[in-house]
Amino acid sequence: MDPELVIFDLDGTLIDSSDDIAQAANKMLLELGLEPMSTAHIKERIGWGVRFLLERLLPEPTPGSAGKDGENIDKDFEGLLSRARDIFLGHYRENLTAKTRPYPGAFETLDYLSGLDKKIAIITNKPIDFTMIILDDLGLAKYFQVVLGGDSLKNRKPHPEPLFNVMAALEVGPGDSVMVGDSSIDCEAARGAGVSVIGAAYGFRGREGLDGQGCVRIIDSVSELQTLIS
Repeated sequence: MDPELVIFDLDGTLIDSSDDIAQAANKMLLELGLEPMSTAHIKERIGWGVRFLLERLLPEPTPGSAGKDGENIDKDFEGLLSRARDIFLGHYRENLTAKTRPYPGAFETLDYLSGLDKKIAIITNKPIDFTMIILDDLGLAKYFQVVLGGDSLKNRKPHPEPLFNVMAALEVGPGDSVMVGDSSIDCEAARGAGVSVIGAAYGFRGREGLDGQGCVRIIDSVSELQTLIS
């Protein structure tokens, strides 16, 4: 495989951020008088953005007027969701890299790709300001020509717009690009943009979350990219 552009997801693909996200989520739940949840439970819900995460951690809303994406979310739940978001983001901002670390082999793989003069980008659904702080703190920012967060454009993954944006910015076509991600939303976004996708089974959802998603390969460590990409 000889792509000109390699696009990475962030959480569950380049970094393991699950402990810091879970800690912030549980502090939020406790402040709202709710029971904390296991890291494993929270981890399965990471990747679709903050709203998705909180909707699935908070108690189910009572039926009301149809809300975003056709869900029955009444005004009381929207108020709770807004408060939960502020609390969660406040706690998470204070501990973005307390326990978050790159996956083993991430630096070596990025060095390898840079040595091949590959163009490298990140597309994540994490807020862009948090994303840049994490990349800077972990020493990863220098590797990427383009970084997009979940609030960088009108649409986020699984919409293909972020991939089209990155490819246009770096002047690379879909046939010369590859996406690396650990979830179905990465796969769906890549398919929508006509980009091949490599599944990261070492991430937050395992191999079962990638089966049937059209991955050209599924890898068990980020280091395997060094044998796949030339």
